[in-house]
Amino acid sequence: MTHLMVTDCSIRPLVDEDLPDLHDLIGDIYREYGMRLNLADEVEQHLLDPAGYFRTNGGEFWVVRDMNETLIATAAVHFDPEDDATAELKSLYVRKVNRRGGFGRLLTTLAMRYSRARDRRRFILWSDTRLTAAHALYESMGLTRCGERDIADSNNSREYGFTIDLTSP
Repeated sequence: MTHLMVTDCSIRPLVDEDLPDLHDLIGDIYREYGMRLNLADEVEQHLLDPAGYFRTNGGEFWVVRDMNETLIATAAVHFDPEDDATAELKSLYVRKVNRRGGFGRLLTTLAMRYSRARDRRRFILWSDTRLTAAHALYESMGLTRCGERDIADSNNSREYGFTIDLTSP
């Protein structure tokens, strides 16, 4: 299958009608890495109402759809109300057949610009240790690894942290 390029799609904020496709996309990606999406898991419950969760404090959740309206990628940025300096990238997922088409980089850049425009000075993300291609992307974008943690979720996940200073050009 030919990879879609960023120009062959639309990027927009998530709406409630996207939820079934969102859950299918994330479930497919989890299965690809030997995990299972469990919306009852406290760690993943924000995916039941992602628009509400992310937008409550000024964040956003974006979806990318191709010309056939297939959901091919997502990303979100979360603002913690207790920390007005930091933005966190969450829910960056790209359908397997669409990887290496620039979607991960585009969505990460979009989230960083969105955060910078809202006066966030630090950008962080946590990525499952199994997602090595994503780690290479983040490092190629100038993010540096800043830690490791265990997640008390149903997949027994471990994650690496990545960060970048948004005040630098």
